[in-house]
Amino acid sequence: MMKNIILTGCLLLSVSLLGAKNTPKTEHYQDNWKSLRKHEVPQWAKDAKFGIYAHWGVYSVTGNWDYTRPNWANYYITGYLGYYQTNQRGEQAKLFRKNVGDIRNGVGYKDLAKQFKAEKFDPKYWAKLIKRSGAQYAGICAVHHDGYCMWDSEITDLCAGKTGPKRDLIADIYKELRAEDLKIIATFHHGRTYKHFENVTKRFEGKKEFANVDLLNEKNWNYYWYMGTKDRFAKNRYDLTVEFIDKYKPDILWFDGGGGKFGTEKILSHFFNMGIDQKKEVCVHNKGNFGKNFGIYSYENGAHRPSFVDWPWEDDTPSAVGWCDWQWNKGIKYKKSRDVIVRLCDLVARNGGLLLSMNPRPDGTFDKAQEDLLLGIGKWLDQNGEAIYGTKPWVVYGEGHLEDLFFSETQPKTGKKSREIQPNTALFNERDVRFTAKNNTLYATFLGTDLGRECRIKTLKEGVKISDKNQIESIHLLGHGKVKYKREKDGLHIYLPKKLPNNVALSFRIEVKGELLENQLNGTNGVLPLQT
Repeated sequence: MMKNIILTGCLLLSVSLLGAKNTPKTEHYQDNWKSLRKHEVPQWAKDAKFGIYAHWGVYSVTGNWDYTRPNWANYYITGYLGYYQTNQRGEQAKLFRKNVGDIRNGVGYKDLAKQFKAEKFDPKYWAKLIKRSGAQYAGICAVHHDGYCMWDSEITDLCAGKTGPKRDLIADIYKELRAEDLKIIATFHHGRTYKHFENVTKRFEGKKEFANVDLLNEKNWNYYWYMGTKDRFAKNRYDLTVEFIDKYKPDILWFDGGGGKFGTEKILSHFFNMGIDQKKEVCVHNKGNFGKNFGIYSYENGAHRPSFVDWPWEDDTPSAVGWCDWQWNKGIKYKKSRDVIVRLCDLVARNGGLLLSMNPRPDGTFDKAQEDLLLGIGKWLDQNGEAIYGTKPWVVYGEGHLEDLFFSETQPKTGKKSREIQPNTALFNERDVRFTAKNNTLYATFLGTDLGRECRIKTLKEGVKISDKNQIESIHLLGHGKVKYKREKDGLHIYLPKKLPNNVALSFRIEVKGELLENQLNGTNGVLPLQT
């Protein structure tokens, strides 16, 4: 008896080992585009639709300065371009001297970085606020064009762990975001850093008055990891990014313009392989850096975006009203939750999503208008999120304002126009309807509530095919319940209750008999995001 048990056990072990040996291993990625292009956008990333991050760092400190020039084309956030000037009569040079010191005496960006304290930063509060906004993924800028790293780095002293807060801001916020079951996005804007500072230092060549500028002194390069040769920059950029991936294991990487250079293939292969090793599906956002049909396309403020994109995509926009108000400043004005909600509805119907950037104060707190914005979005999504999350475009994406949604902002003093951005949410009203679909359910969302006692959807009029049986089974107003309806030659008439569930946008769940018609996306699109 014992002999048979032993033999049986050995046989089972042999079969188990044989099965394990024959189980194919997941192939790791190589650092070339032939290999990298095999990576697919995970389903969770397609379903998320709404994410939040934050432009927060050394540049936030300068939001308290007494600027007279408006923030136009990143005038504030790339202030170092004005601090390091041979003409010290410019506004930014004057403000730097007043608030930090004189670059001719060796005072520089490293000294401004010491003023970034983040002394009231409460990562638990941040995470709970973001969760209440309805976002499905979140993070902060890991490093902006200024080269300041928001974590505790072993590669540079120009980081939050060693200069300024002397605290690992990334580790603290990621811990709390994960506790709220949110996916993590890390945005890297340091692809431009070398070129920015190369141009800055060229100004000082052969000028004795500026011989003591701290950027020129190699003794300071423990801070200025981006100075020196292009090879030094490329090595440090790679080492910093890989250090970040290994320490914090984000779910999403996002690179700003220039992010496709300096050996990014090695970084992406390392990131994808980390995902394999951690048994997690990871994603990359593509801001025009990586060619067609790769990652999730990321359009800054909707610039250069077609009305419909048949590849996963998102718009990236600040919480603030201004098209380039990415960082906080004391005169900042914020979008209203209504404007972000109707924008999100419009984007999702077109196969996209929205990445919203917060504007934290330098101490790590938020203006009330910032919090009101996030809470307003979250309140609506809590009621109507089923019409957004995990949906796909329907065969028709809407009615009303569909094409002419581009507009430009105007600089007050000069009349200069910004690049064309979209959508102009001021155009949206109760005549705008956006469609989404999930499984066998159709959703129709009106981008307004001034509808009287009934609303009409022209697209779903009698005779227009909605399913193979072309019949509606029931209609529910989200946040209320079942409503009466009638399908006629001029449209689908839906009768509204006396009290509406919200005053922003009304979403209807439309159940059909038979199989709902589906949008046949072909998965290709030739219009890449503009590398802004």
